[in-house]
Amino acid sequence: MGDRIDLKTLSVIGTVVYEIDDVEVGADTKGNITLRFGYWKQISDELIDKINYVLPDHLHTELQLVNEDDDCGELWNYIITRK
Repeated sequence: MGDRIDLKTLSVIGTVVYEIDDVEVGADTKGNITLRFGYWKQISDELIDKINYVLPDHLHTELQLVNEDDDCGELWNYIITRK
């Protein structure tokens, strides 16, 4: 089961990824918090490092390929899980 993240942490993550207009917070079927950037965009390693720095020490983000097809290309999100 996923961990809780307080609103302050989510707010700081929002300031870290300020250049991305559309950021969505969700959950996967296991209860892990997910982040989606733009239309399922993959973000830079630098931004991932910044997000991981903001998260509590026992959590980190994992890149997940959600889907890939000829029409949409690669669809990515990020799962926040325990280390």
